[in-house]
Amino acid sequence: MAAEQRKFKRHMDSLARIFEFVGEFFEREQVDAETKHAFDLAVDELFTNTVKYHPSNPNEISIELRAENQTMILTLKDFDVDSFDLTKKPDPNLGASLKDRSPGGLGIYLTKKVVDEVQYEYHDRTSVITLKKSFRRKNV
Repeated sequence: MAAEQRKFKRHMDSLARIFEFVGEFFEREQVDAETKHAFDLAVDELFTNTVKYHPSNPNEISIELRAENQTMILTLKDFDVDSFDLTKKPDPNLGASLKDRSPGGLGIYLTKKVVDEVQYEYHDRTSVITLKKSFRRKNV
């Protein structure tokens, strides 16, 4: 089982380093492009939300990547925050007209659609989001 964890400053400028971290890990593990794109979208959405909703929090955000058998696992930890269980967020009504829809929620919806499983845990003011997705190894 390959695993790597890093912490990132709570700032939008960190996204470039996060994409580099994910890209390097996926390349070492020879993860297929579809899975990489799914995780890029998901980590962009999740990290952006942690920055947007807790901008004054001084704590760094932890991201861990693990490859277990044919499953890629990403765990994002946000420290000293209130609970927000994204797994309980209702999906937006995509059939409604734009004027009848509430803003927000589309990124979380897309995140849930591009991965196989989303888990949420909260303890000691720490939010833990885990994403899982089966993957294929690239042909080498």
